Amino acid sequence: MAAFFKRVGNAYERSEAERKEAYLAGAVDLYDLEYRMQRLDRESAQTAAWIKGF
Repeated sequence: MAAFFKRVGNAYERSEAERKEAYLAGAVDLYDLEYRMQRLDRESAQTAAWIKGF
């Protein structure tokens, strides 16, 4: 059972990484890339804060 959840977690992490890479790859210039990187950082910080609230 634990192996199943580990595989599901790994698949989610890979798909999330692919989503982020595709989002960053869509940047049209360096400024857009920097904006997108900062946005992902803010989203990560918000998610971490939300999780800590529990």
